[in-house]
Amino acid sequence: MNHPPKIQARIDSYLMNLRRSLGNLPAEEVSEILREIRGHILERAEAKGELTEERMVEILKALGRPEDIAPLYQAEALVSRARASLSPVLILRGALRWAMVSLRGFVSFLVALFGYAMGLGFFLAAVAKPFLPDRVGLWWGPGEYGLGVRDAAPPATELLGWWIIPVGLLAGTVLVILTTRLLRFLLRFAKFGRPSAAAG
Repeated sequence: MNHPPKIQARIDSYLMNLRRSLGNLPAEEVSEILREIRGHILERAEAKGELTEERMVEILKALGRPEDIAPLYQAEALVSRARASLSPVLILRGALRWAMVSLRGFVSFLVALFGYAMGLGFFLAAVAKPFLPDRVGLWWGPGEYGLGVRDAAPPATELLGWWIIPVGLLAGTVLVILTTRLLRFLLRFAKFGRPSAAAG
């Protein structure tokens, strides 16, 4: 579709600003986003009847400022990579982005933090036990319960002894795997309010 030069200049300027705002996303993702937004602009333009410069200003304003919508695309790209990843770091980053825009995302991020922290706690207990045999373990007693490092002479009883090493390694592995699988599932529901083709 050919537009008058002023209208085409507005479209090109908008897309250029969006490209700049998308930062360091991979080039193929940037191209796909720009094609999508150009498509939204053209669909909205067709739905408006006669296209004037004022109408184009309205269309672009309804889409949102490039610097406002670019973070939505960046967040969606990060979450998309996290869904397909097994990296707890990438999954946590994706969950954190989601947590910034929705309550469901915030709850999912808390679940991720809890699961990974528990897994890491078991790993650290298993690794530290040989170096601090009397201070590391699973403690239970008056005022003392939980997994970790205690004072030199805790009033609590250490329940697992040297079994904390295989139990800690196994429990830590299972917790990390389960948390990763759960987060990958939950991230499928992440939404970021990207622009649509509906007329604004």
